[in-house]
Amino acid sequence: MDRGVSEVVASLILLLIVTVLGTFLYSYTLTSTNLQQSYLQSQVEIESERAEERFRVVSVLWLGDDKLNVTILNYGLIDVTIADVYVNGVRVSTYYGGRGEEIYTSEMGWVCFESPIPIEEGSSYEITIVSERGVTYAYLWES
Repeated sequence: MDRGVSEVVASLILLLIVTVLGTFLYSYTLTSTNLQQSYLQSQVEIESERAEERFRVVSVLWLGDDKLNVTILNYGLIDVTIADVYVNGVRVSTYYGGRGEEIYTSEMGWVCFESPIPIEEGSSYEITIVSERGVTYAYLWES
């Protein structure tokens, strides 16, 4: 006597397996798509904020030795926070104030720091200001 599974039971088991796999695949695709959509939305938001951020250096004051005070005007649509400063491409490591503080829209702020390279009278220096959002502004200053 041959024993086996009837065609109806086999069809039901096969249908159950296909349904479970299909549900898993649908769920995985939906989750993956939502993650990609969230990432894309956050990138668009970051880029739009960067586009609204505008600032410029108004003046540079040499305080003696290698200490500089840079005045910054925020003329953009959102507040700006200064993250880093570079002098002739060399990153500043010693700050005396202003770094990490918000400069509100239509207001001026400042950053005071020790230049990472020696300042000499009559020389030109490129001072690059970088915001937390990654917007940069380069200013050519002559001592």
